[in-house]
Amino acid sequence: MTHMIKGANAPVPAAPLRVAVGRQSVPGTPTVSAAALLLDAAGAVRGDADIVFHDRPVHPSGAVRHVGTGEGAGQLAEWLELDLLRVEPDVQRVLIVGSCADGTFGQVRGLYAQLSTLDGTIVARYAVTEATVETAFVLGELYRRHGAWRFRAVGQGYEDGLTGLTQDVGGAGTVTAVSPPAPVVPSPSPAEPSASGPVPLAGVGKTGSGVVAPGAPSQPGPVVYGADQASSGPGPLSGSATYPTSPMAPVTAPAGPAYATVTPSVGASSGPATWAAGFFAFEPRVHRGKGTKTITVDLPFPPNGEPVILEARTEEYNYISVKIPGREDDVFLSDLPDHYGRTLMVPNRKGGPLTLKVRNSGAWQLTVLPLSAALPLDFGTVAGSGREVFVHTGPAAELKVRAEDPHKGWFQMHYHWGDSPSDLRHPAKRLVYEWNGRRVREKVTLPGGPILVTIDKSRHRWELTLDPADPSEPSRGARRVWRR
Repeated sequence: MTHMIKGANAPVPAAPLRVAVGRQSVPGTPTVSAAALLLDAAGAVRGDADIVFHDRPVHPSGAVRHVGTGEGAGQLAEWLELDLLRVEPDVQRVLIVGSCADGTFGQVRGLYAQLSTLDGTIVARYAVTEATVETAFVLGELYRRHGAWRFRAVGQGYEDGLTGLTQDVGGAGTVTAVSPPAPVVPSPSPAEPSASGPVPLAGVGKTGSGVVAPGAPSQPGPVVYGADQASSGPGPLSGSATYPTSPMAPVTAPAGPAYATVTPSVGASSGPATWAAGFFAFEPRVHRGKGTKTITVDLPFPPNGEPVILEARTEEYNYISVKIPGREDDVFLSDLPDHYGRTLMVPNRKGGPLTLKVRNSGAWQLTVLPLSAALPLDFGTVAGSGREVFVHTGPAAELKVRAEDPHKGWFQMHYHWGDSPSDLRHPAKRLVYEWNGRRVREKVTLPGGPILVTIDKSRHRWELTLDPADPSEPSRGARRVWRR
């Protein structure tokens, strides 16, 4: 681990990283909120979408996420995840920012930023020692240099808070202020962390199958970050709490052009969190194992409830099969182009826990997520590979679909909508269907949201571009609002 002083810089691996913005857990001290700001070559954000924080937890590219607040070993932290291989070419720097809405950083003990890989190896740590009256702090930045990524300990504070910071990086667009989340109440005994973080996939085959169910009695202990824990300076955070969105995609880089430029949404009706407010809410459940296993997703699914998102990761073999016993169709029965994919999973009509049979020749990880984890599909372009689940909450729009697969596999997209959450259990319309499709070039119309848009069958690398609908064309659907 590299302990850094202000102004120092160090290389970091071009891989998914977890970033903690942490402090000592002392009652009565200000709440510290974390954010990531993605800057272009001019040092400006391109719009609100380039600011990732707890109220806007996923960047449209999928490269940066806010994954929750954690407490452990006498410390509190907010966690970000960055997949450097997914950062768009236009983005040259990613600022790691902390802000205080109810005090100053001079009242915060032990402020630091810590970067670690998904297996828990700490690659950089910077402890702030000079804070006084600042209410916003740029703790550090990840930046490109000669085709590689480096981390710099910045340590620049702003007495005028986020207002001063956004004046520096606001660019031509409007930047929304980062409001603080609900404070985390320190546990009575710092020695007993309240929750542990999502367990990385690396090495799952060594320990067999297990379930990460935050807060459950059988939950494994906090993640330990290796021998560097005894190093000088503040001790590393030993645990993190639950996270509202799916973990980062694996390390594998996509072929061809990097993830495309995303133009921020204009006039979207609501974000995924607002859209999913009436749905079945639960903490993500993570199951891990090797080879063929039968697992139980121990959640109280409601009768005739809406689908949920099943995320699959594999290590050695891309092919995976996930089946609900008694059903003819598999949930997953496909290759995962980058060892990663997400699909809709429909629970049993009677509700209650769900049994899954998993087949894969190597180590795998399945994560069950609520519909609030659907990726936003706004005006602009987003790219990726394999199966994925989106939510479109804006007006009727034109969707341009571009996809390529050298193996000439299936490519299929649907949208789901309805008057109630249970209507989402089945697709409303098929958007794209290609059999033996090496190249897909389609332009389809999406009705006004909220609707779910799914890539159901795909080994392709795809690019989706959403543009405003032609006003001369009639709308193909009225906006629906789902209520329980």
